[in-house]
Amino acid sequence: MAQGTRQVKGTFLQGLIRLFERGWFAPFLLAVQPVLHLFSINITEVNFPETLRAIVASLVVAAIALGLAHLLSRDWLKANTVASLFIALFFLFGDVSGWTVKRFGLGPARADLLILCLMAVGMLLWIWLVQRRSKSMASINLYFNLLSILLLIRAGIPLASDVLQNGVSFHQDAPMPVEVVQSEHSRPDIYYIILDGYGRQDILQAYYEFDNSEFLRMLEARGFYVANQSSSNYMQTMLSLSSSFNMDYLQSLEASGVEIENRLDLFELLKGSQVRDVLAQNGYQLVSFRNAYHATIPNAEIYYDDAEAGLTYPITAFESIVIDHTLARVLVHVPVFNKALVEMPYDTHRIQILSTFSRLQEIPALAGDYFVYAHIIAPHPPFVFNEKGEPLPHGEPFTLADGNSYIKNHSRKNYIVGYRNQIKYVNKLVLETIDAILARSETPPIIIIQGDHGPGANLHFGLLTKTVPAERFGILNAYYFPDHDYTFLYPSISPVNSFRVIGNQFFGEDYPLLPDRHYYSTWGEPFDFIEVTDLSLP
Repeated sequence: MAQGTRQVKGTFLQGLIRLFERGWFAPFLLAVQPVLHLFSINITEVNFPETLRAIVASLVVAAIALGLAHLLSRDWLKANTVASLFIALFFLFGDVSGWTVKRFGLGPARADLLILCLMAVGMLLWIWLVQRRSKSMASINLYFNLLSILLLIRAGIPLASDVLQNGVSFHQDAPMPVEVVQSEHSRPDIYYIILDGYGRQDILQAYYEFDNSEFLRMLEARGFYVANQSSSNYMQTMLSLSSSFNMDYLQSLEASGVEIENRLDLFELLKGSQVRDVLAQNGYQLVSFRNAYHATIPNAEIYYDDAEAGLTYPITAFESIVIDHTLARVLVHVPVFNKALVEMPYDTHRIQILSTFSRLQEIPALAGDYFVYAHIIAPHPPFVFNEKGEPLPHGEPFTLADGNSYIKNHSRKNYIVGYRNQIKYVNKLVLETIDAILARSETPPIIIIQGDHGPGANLHFGLLTKTVPAERFGILNAYYFPDHDYTFLYPSISPVNSFRVIGNQFFGEDYPLLPDRHYYSTWGEPFDFIEVTDLSLP
């Protein structure tokens, strides 16, 4: 019996070794692994379905490489070893080129050309060796196949953990049930317009040499109350929004009855927020808009996505990052490919900003009561508009990098100039949109225009000591109430109390106002909060 068991084990092991020696799956696994690795790095910013086109494209590249190698060698084992090395180098190209730029000070184009030449020489030498060494092909093939399996397992662990914890869905969750509420009087639509990274007037004057007082006066002339001493409660977008949408500090909240442990829990807090629940019980339907970040609510009753997902969707930010890590990055030095591979995500971002402002102006024509949530990623980087609204060119892949993450690849001066120009155009769009909403609304609406946090020219995501808290926490915070009764608002009101005031004043609630507190946390440890009590200008 024991001898039979050993024979079975031996037969299985021999079969497995033959599979690794004779198989030609390494190019495909080596092509998928880098995409999954980049996904694991950006797992809180990217949904898994958004990686599928990159995975399919990578598999196609692997198939082409394997097919061409077979045409050259007329041997599948040799083709596998040639294609495997090519795919490995193909996906390492961007990292090696980037290292060359930093180490030797070469420009990106020269670095890409140098690495391309070295890669071509290396591949020609490898092909020559493979053609001459036919006896050891099985051992080399086993190595590539085994390596591809190990790398895939390493990249797949974070993905598997995410899938087990959150599942994978290709469909949006069902909208929250909305009560049918009969009212004798018409009720105001509620607009919650988040201008990402929009700073307070004194901050803009001190750090950006920009006087925003004229814009604020124009808001006040239209009936707005501007809380001119307001500061955000948190200094990262999802922390701030999940708090304001739930009218409480994150330290007191739970996601689906579970203590908040990671960024993914914040999306659940946003989708099923207390504000949304209260307004749904009062008959309000939710309107939301797609953007380049995930701080939107896709299962809203109305969700505007002017470029539907699928194979025809423009190149995304994640796909642009994948391209930048591969040999395909050399194409960005050709103008026609630069437009498709680099500029397209910026164009999409620009279109989404303009589309959101345009769609907001159409909301008053909808029948019913609406809670309109628009998260507009401006004046936050990337800077895609000049002060006249003209598009700006870019030479690097699209990202939403802010603070020191942005400055390390640019400069603080570049940040300040780009921010200052973009905010001028954003102001123009805001006033046009507010004028349209007010003019077209039969019942005067409730409008909040708010920064989720301030700008980040002096922000460090890893160290509070390298951050100017006053800049990052100081925000625009403006309110329009139909009755112009701003008795319960005050200059330093923070977002955690915004909907508490609205609930009390317009929906008969009795929420106590919370102390206005402010918390810093690093990007790596977002829930290790440090309370900041001194927000004075240095």
